[in-house]
Amino acid sequence: MRKWITVFLLIVLLLTQMACGGLTGQKVPTGVEDGVLTIAMECAYAPYNWTQNDDSNKAVPIKNVPGSFANGYEVMMAKKICQANDWELEVIQSDWDSLVPAVMTGTIDAVIAGQCMTAERSEQV
Repeated sequence: MRKWITVFLLIVLLLTQMACGGLTGQKVPTGVEDGVLTIAMECAYAPYNWTQNDDSNKAVPIKNVPGSFANGYEVMMAKKICQANDWELEVIQSDWDSLVPAVMTGTIDAVIAGQCMTAERSEQV
């Protein structure tokens, strides 16, 4: 049984590698053409994201709320994504119900707000 599992996993790995080979020389679209990843979140759901009045602990300015800064786990993850891709990060504070529509209209690039993928959301974005 163990031998069959190993063979199966090797086949899956081989097929995955072959599938990736076709992208050589092609630019993969990211949705971030201007070098700025614009994300939206509520900025009120600690420890994932929250609002603070200063940039302590490497908080990020909230673009649409002057003098406010976002911090938390999701902000740190967004910063890591931006660092890995050589992008700048822009945070927009938004109500929960406005997050998905903002992605749909192209106002923002992504939502990082603890939202789970559902069948309904998959159809929308």
